[in-house]
Amino acid sequence: MDFAYVISLIPAFMAKLPYTLLIVVGCYAVAFVLAYLILRVRVDRVPVLSAVLDVYVSFVRCEPIVLLLFLIYFGLPQLLFGFGIDISSASKTAFACVTLVFFNAGWLSEILRGAYLSVTPDQFELADSLGYSKGQLWRRTLLPQIIGIAIPDLGNAAVDLLKDTSLLYTIGVIDMMGLASIKVANNYGVHQSEVYLAVALVYWTAALVIEAVIYLAKRSNRYYRVIDALSRDRTGIARV
Repeated sequence: MDFAYVISLIPAFMAKLPYTLLIVVGCYAVAFVLAYLILRVRVDRVPVLSAVLDVYVSFVRCEPIVLLLFLIYFGLPQLLFGFGIDISSASKTAFACVTLVFFNAGWLSEILRGAYLSVTPDQFELADSLGYSKGQLWRRTLLPQIIGIAIPDLGNAAVDLLKDTSLLYTIGVIDMMGLASIKVANNYGVHQSEVYLAVALVYWTAALVIEAVIYLAKRSNRYYRVIDALSRDRTGIARV
């Protein structure tokens, strides 16, 4: 193992890191909004639509993301072309982002639903006694508590999304893993261990950045602090 060569590769992969992080942040934001809307429809049991979303969530939870990536990249243009819509000229990054949003919205909605089910019934009773509308109930009572409860799992989902981006090179997206595959091919497999170690270190760095953001979110969210304090009181175990 040539560690000097590993270090020499890191700047090239770091140059691709902002592109990867932009995909992560953008896709996560859109997926979170969609996950919230999915949660609202499912808990309110909107006729027909809630059943459709139940099937959607079940589907994305049971399929490997690389398979969904291939289905969307190769199958979606053919499907839409049948309706007279040509998206064959869309960028590979666009297909990648659609896949990441489609996949993660389902998973995030389940995380939010689990947090929703953790809200105690007295919160609903209190909101009803104050005369809150359904919108006010969600905005002032439910959503802040749901996010506070779900912060650890939402953070884990962000790290998982970062790792999911490592599969985008399979459709030709030149991100960090795409660059790694090019370097390995150009070197005819020589020093491939060094290449993969270098990109692994950069992914690790990016994950640590995300974990730092998660930590700050935990410290600044009063609902999480209350839940964490109650948990420590019950178990006697200090948690981050």
